Amino acid sequence: MKNKPIRCFEGTAQPHERFWRVIDAAESQSGEAEIDFDGVISEYSWYDDDITPKMFKDDLYAIGKGGPVTIKVNSGGGDVIAASKIRSILADYKGQVTMKVVGLAASAAVVIVLAGDRIYIQDTAYMMIHDPAFAVFMAYLDISTLKSWLAELETIKQGIQDTYVSKTGISAEKINRMMSETTWLTANEAVKLGFADEVLSAGRDAQGSESVSAAQANASVLKNYMNVPAALLNQQASEPVQKIVADDELSEEEQRLSDEVELNL
Repeated sequence: MKNKPIRCFEGTAQPHERFWRVIDAAESQSGEAEIDFDGVISEYSWYDDDITPKMFKDDLYAIGKGGPVTIKVNSGGGDVIAASKIRSILADYKGQVTMKVVGLAASAAVVIVLAGDRIYIQDTAYMMIHDPAFAVFMAYLDISTLKSWLAELETIKQGIQDTYVSKTGISAEKINRMMSETTWLTANEAVKLGFADEVLSAGRDAQGSESVSAAQANASVLKNYMNVPAALLNQQASEPVQKIVADDELSEEEQRLSDEVELNL
């Protein structure tokens, strides 16, 4: 029996719990089957998880029925392994996949967004790319371990970089620099650089009440990022997010994670 999935981010989700919302075509704004990602891309690692990826694939094929699907994204990122698996599942889907960035697509969320056949971004939305990183929980590390992790991070970055280069046509050297500098893009910049295909104005495709603010949905990850645009920070300051992990839960997690390392992007 596999180990219980390891928690990567603060939250209230249970293992193997959906972090996406499925909307039937008859009820969606787009008139197509829709899947919404609003918040962290998995509070738990998908490293040793076959159950949750299958849940997503089953939901995609059940709601899409092989036809067009719209994916809405408002996420500050999350588990890179989850994002990579979701990207692969979407790439294998035969129907048209339309991506809409409705608030924020940062870090691992960009990996998912670039799986779209057509990518739209709301005029007030942002995208962000940066280097991958390990999050270490209460671990003592020697030189050989750190060197092996560095090599793994370089391999992961190369894969992500190749994805960005393939989509945008930007040189590998420039993408590498943009990732290292933690680059935030406005909607217009995202389109200009090739990360998205078209900007959506509020009049054409309003976000509506279904999408919470980017600052609220992504506060747990925004606090760890560099160069966050003032507009997002100001919104976060005016709409504080409650810390939702109880002290006893943290203590339990810290004990369990004392010898575990998780990969987040």
